[in-house]
Amino acid sequence: MQLKGLPREPLGKRSRRLLREGKLPAIVYGHNTEPTPITLDRLEFQKVFIKSGRTHLVDLAIDGRMGKVLVREIQTHPRRLGPIHVDFYQVNLEEKIEVEVPVHLVGESGPVKQGDADILQPMHSIRVECLPSDIPESFEVDITALEEIEAELRVADITVPKGVTVLDDPEELVVKIVHKRELKVEEEVPAAEAAVPAEGEAGAEGEAPAAEEAAETEE
Repeated sequence: MQLKGLPREPLGKRSRRLLREGKLPAIVYGHNTEPTPITLDRLEFQKVFIKSGRTHLVDLAIDGRMGKVLVREIQTHPRRLGPIHVDFYQVNLEEKIEVEVPVHLVGESGPVKQGDADILQPMHSIRVECLPSDIPESFEVDITALEEIEAELRVADITVPKGVTVLDDPEELVVKIVHKRELKVEEEVPAAEAAVPAEGEAGAEGEAPAAEEAAETEE
């Protein structure tokens, strides 16, 4: 998968015009890499992202120079459709990185099929460390074996490919079969505790440029 980008100067309020023209502001950063603002074709990016997600490496060409990147953050606007800004993380193929790998449930649990229970899934991704070329596309978790209410799977039960190290607590609950009345109780969390950082907020090391670029795009 390949994308082409053009270097650009910080846009400020001019980003609105860029979006109207079918372009998409973005920034590239990474370990020992100076943050580089770029412009993409918006439609081209969306087509690539459908295939790449956040776990597949993308070849990003800027002025004839090619680099391997991951989509780190996609910023959106509450009144506009589609992305308004993208953050790319440039990787070194010989250095391990941390990444969130999505959890996909497959199969069917007997109690759920019979209408006696529901699925509680507290974790929708698992944080891992590995080389960029070893990033799993996803973790498929088969719930067919969860044949009783209260049956559960934790992080330690997930099959992990060679070369991939899980960073989350092995005892963290991934999925559990619960009585219908229990689902609502267990998922109710105070608003302050359930707050999720907006895309573009500072996260892992090297991700600070995301917040700066978000400010100029939302103006």
